[in-house]
Amino acid sequence: MGKLVLKTAAATVSLIIAFGLILFGIVSLASPSAMMAFADSLAMDGLSAYYSIAIYERTGEISDLAAAVERSYDVEHYSDAAKYGEQLLSDSGFAAYCIERDEDTAGNAGVISSYEQYAAGIVSSAQYHVGEKESALETALDALGQNTFPELNAMYYLSSAATSSGDVAFCREMLSSLEKLTVEDVQEQVLLQEFIMDLQIFCAE
Repeated sequence: MGKLVLKTAAATVSLIIAFGLILFGIVSLASPSAMMAFADSLAMDGLSAYYSIAIYERTGEISDLAAAVERSYDVEHYSDAAKYGEQLLSDSGFAAYCIERDEDTAGNAGVISSYEQYAAGIVSSAQYHVGEKESALETALDALGQNTFPELNAMYYLSSAATSSGDVAFCREMLSSLEKLTVEDVQEQVLLQEFIMDLQIFCAE
């Protein structure tokens, strides 16, 4: 009798677990936004990042794409950040989205760089971390545009990734590219020279 009770209890628990897993899967597929909110409430940032990608793939909205890139980068899911980041930077609505994001943060002293530079910076860093170093440098340089070196631009993010990895060879590649850069604004010239000097010091150590 005791064995029968134990078997019945075990079967019941198994059914409950199976039902729970099925329900979890259904909700995950049906409402990734609800699952992301649930993961956020439990501080499960990695899981939230995965659901943010699912949300973008369902909506196709650039705001959801940007959120997926940012969340993936923050939890060091660099492969996803690089993959979806490249889509973000090449999206036809990216320029307009950058303007919108910059308007949202206008007047915030804690936000120094433009959204364009921030996005390009985290994407280039992600590319670097997954071994796509040439693409990383190209992404950061493209974000600079012509004859500019704005404050806290994409190069800062990329150099941080490279120096923290002790990658002297890549930093020298960065130097080679930056030394060819002509900047018109006087203040940006100072920023560029200081940036180059810091990289030179790192490479000489």
